[in-house]
Amino acid sequence: MPQLYVGVLCGLAVLSVSTSVCAGVQLQPVATGLSKPLFVTNARDGSNRLFIVEQAGRILVLQPGATTPTDFLDITTNVLSGGERGLLG
Repeated sequence: MPQLYVGVLCGLAVLSVSTSVCAGVQLQPVATGLSKPLFVTNARDGSNRLFIVEQAGRILVLQPGATTPTDFLDITTNVLSGGERGLLG
């Protein structure tokens, strides 16, 4: 099952920096049970909640300290998804 990870990517943009900068970087799982997540943002209200958008038409909310998000908005019956279709932003 796909998981959402938070981490720092050491990619092409930092090739000129010593690889020791990236040596201590680790990915940490944040949420499980996701299906084609494409965007994540915080609530910006001090609650530290995360909102996760899935392509099929669900917006999930992840409470601080939780690993399984709950439905915030489910419009899957109104969204055609797959390929380049769906709730894309």
